[in-house]
Amino acid sequence: MQIKTFCCLLLIIIGSINLSNAQNKIIIEFQIEDEIITNIDILKEKNYLIALNNSLKKLPKEQIIEISKNSIIREKIKKSKLLEIYDFEKADEYSDQLLSDFYKKLNFKNEKDLISYLSGYDLKIDEIKEKLKIEALWNEFIFSKYNNQIKIDEEKIKKKIKNQKKYLVEYNLSEILFELNSDEKLPDKYDLIFKNIKEKGFKNSANIFSISSTSKYGGEIGWISSNQLNEVFLKEIKLINVDELTKPIQTSSGYLILKLNGKKEIEAELNFEKEFNKMVIEEKNRQLNQFSLIYFNKIKKNIFISDK
Repeated sequence: MQIKTFCCLLLIIIGSINLSNAQNKIIIEFQIEDEIITNIDILKEKNYLIALNNSLKKLPKEQIIEISKNSIIREKIKKSKLLEIYDFEKADEYSDQLLSDFYKKLNFKNEKDLISYLSGYDLKIDEIKEKLKIEALWNEFIFSKYNNQIKIDEEKIKKKIKNQKKYLVEYNLSEILFELNSDEKLPDKYDLIFKNIKEKGFKNSANIFSISSTSKYGGEIGWISSNQLNEVFLKEIKLINVDELTKPIQTSSGYLILKLNGKKEIEAELNFEKEFNKMVIEEKNRQLNQFSLIYFNKIKKNIFISDK
């Protein structure tokens, strides 16, 4: 009887070991240029995206995996191009500042708190630094490539500042920037996104549909004053109430849906030079984001991506 019991326990232990090994088995999922992407890479990306947007946990497992795959593809395509231009080791000198900006964005007091939080998602700080470095170098590359093509109507900005009222309205916004495939129609795509927002929330929908860099943060833009907003965007925002969505707004990069999370009135501190510089930077960033999306889609067509 004792021997029989021992054998049963041994079989259970062996079965558990085999199951554990099966779960930790490395599987090649796809290839981007010369780089192999495994199931472990996808799991890491999934953990990273959930760390940035906890509401992703509510999505079906298959959908989270698909979002993670697309996120990896975007990052690897950018890195592939950047390696042609930059020395990644030299770029490490910016890592500390990038990390500081990152944990502040996530409302952590210091790096130690961030490390503690990331450990719960099996993420290491060096992995995060690498992601931040890729994004920073990409932005630098886009700036150097397109800066001379940016057009700023300074007179228009000056006129806007002069007409500025004593009190300004600030809006807390989130966005979903989406494209239409050749077989898609705008009303159908918008209905699909709107239905997904109602069922799964705006943040998750941003992760699924948005091509903007804000997608990994659930589409969050944050607080922005009315005088910094594009006139077309501002006009649409004024038509909606808090927690409502704008209709799709056509841009050069696709169609934009804005969500109004909150608004407040603040007393304007009119420092003309400071306000002018701030609005110029905002307009430059808007145009650079458009150039970034256009260029990314261009190089993606020439990148080798293969399922295994």
